[in-house]
Amino acid sequence: MLNKQSMITRYLIHFTFSLLLSLLLSACNSDNPNTNAVATNVVTASQPLPVAVPQPEEKERNENLPTIAEYASKDKSLAVFSDAFAKSGLAETLNSTGPYTVFIPSNKAFEALPDYVFKDLMKPENKDRLVEIINNHMVAGKLDTTSLQDGSKIKTLSSEQLEVSAQNKNVMINDATVKKENILCSNGVIHVIDKVLIPAKKI
Repeated sequence: MLNKQSMITRYLIHFTFSLLLSLLLSACNSDNPNTNAVATNVVTASQPLPVAVPQPEEKERNENLPTIAEYASKDKSLAVFSDAFAKSGLAETLNSTGPYTVFIPSNKAFEALPDYVFKDLMKPENKDRLVEIINNHMVAGKLDTTSLQDGSKIKTLSSEQLEVSAQNKNVMINDATVKKENILCSNGVIHVIDKVLIPAKKI
């Protein structure tokens, strides 16, 4: 009988102690501010992902860069394109919009054309043809060479399709090779190429 009563007494003491300990721990957790902090820092799937905002320093760097037209006018190896670009009347439009990717043929690329072709293009009565040819070197958006994937096609402002070939770090646009890449400007990027990209049936 004593043994049975002793066991019951021990059980009651153990139960009471456990109950008191549980109440004490619960009270401590409710007073701890870190518990709530953890809950509020959890990002759920329903919350929108953070959007990257351009830093003031990056915006200032872009504003300090020359425009595409300004860069071409200062680079002597691009003088022929710059002259044609000015005669086309596209410079003002280009500077007020963007960004653009421009594949600019070097002077040597223009010199490879038959003499009569370039002379005809520079005549006032052929301005529309000149504009279309220059537009065939321009793409809406800012595409550096990492964006020019092998086999991809990009649409120019003249609505023509240019095919990209990228092999062993060499990038080609149609049959023109990129000789100087990723020239950053305030309104886009320039890639210098070694051939003039003539739209189909324009010459």
